[in-house]
Amino acid sequence: MLCRLLSVALVATAACSSSTGHASTPSASPSASPSATVTVLPTATPSGNADLPVTQVGFTCRLPAVVMAGGGDFANFTGGFIRFPAGTFAQDPNGLIATGSSQQEVQTKATPVLTGVPQDGPTFYDAAVDRWVPVSAAQSSADGSSYAYVTTGASSSEGATFHIVNASTATQKTFTVAVPNVGAANGVQVMEYDGSGVYFVITQLESYPIGLWRLDAGTGKVAPLARVANVMAVRRGYAWGGAVDTHDPSPPKVAASRVLFNSIVQVNLSNGAQTAWFYSPGRSETLLGLASGRPVINIGDGPDFPSFGGEIRLLDHPSSGAEDTGQLVYGGGPALSDPQGDGDRVWFGSDRGIYLYTADGGLQKVYAASASQAGSITTIAPAGICS
Repeated sequence: MLCRLLSVALVATAACSSSTGHASTPSASPSASPSATVTVLPTATPSGNADLPVTQVGFTCRLPAVVMAGGGDFANFTGGFIRFPAGTFAQDPNGLIATGSSQQEVQTKATPVLTGVPQDGPTFYDAAVDRWVPVSAAQSSADGSSYAYVTTGASSSEGATFHIVNASTATQKTFTVAVPNVGAANGVQVMEYDGSGVYFVITQLESYPIGLWRLDAGTGKVAPLARVANVMAVRRGYAWGGAVDTHDPSPPKVAASRVLFNSIVQVNLSNGAQTAWFYSPGRSETLLGLASGRPVINIGDGPDFPSFGGEIRLLDHPSSGAEDTGQLVYGGGPALSDPQGDGDRVWFGSDRGIYLYTADGGLQKVYAASASQAGSITTIAPAGICS
């Protein structure tokens, strides 16, 4: 089943039970005690569900964006471009990606037909080959020439098939390997592909992935990496995840099986060393993504501790004290998602439109979703840099 394809509308409300993403309601988390001082955050404003007015930017560029819609076993991605400063969206005739003959995969309308599974965010525009590709940007090689995804059989005993696809020609090679035994596995998810290796995790029902492996893209050999709990992202030799700092006298909790984290940690995959990047006692933290390598986190408050729509912060380095809290992007309101780094800019998607953050200008809404794009299971996200 296609999950994590609609990153806000679906991830925030449903858990995945196949090869395409981690569940949104984790049920177990080993405690951790990262060595960080308590982070006391200033009052963040504005807050609530009020939206920002649309602001016209003062520069000229074309931002790739993708409109995502669907539900259950169906997903539809419509790629296009927003032109600034006008703030107008035009669909690209070659930008349609939809569920194909296999319910696990989506495919392009443009030929040669590319198939894939977006497993760590929305589909994106690959400028290197001038094509919309059916995977997330983290699944693409740095030069944009190839990408990777994984499919599974009806059960983990049937193994997992990794696909390495040429983004220009649609030719691919595959490796079918045994699924590592981690207990109650319910799928496999590609977290990153760097052109030479595929970094993947084993998903579990109502739980974030635990453990990380690398498949050699040349030989198909699988090697275990550092044991990482509650994996939220993998980039450039590091894994990012949630942890519970036991120094917290009142850690975030909800009545449901969902387990919350009061810390975001980084794990070095070469030696397993762990660094606490952020700790806020009594509040929950979720990694929304990495913007040019910098963590973007959502901080939720009780009693519900939302994973989206809370206070958003951009972190440049590990927090070292009460006054070192990163950049406050927004005090809460719209459920921003899919941060896209772009030089000194960070773009965000949502079900309401596209937002832009800069250190000098703060957060601005720069494109409002049209009536035809708006909906409870529809969102629009940045899909590349603005050029």
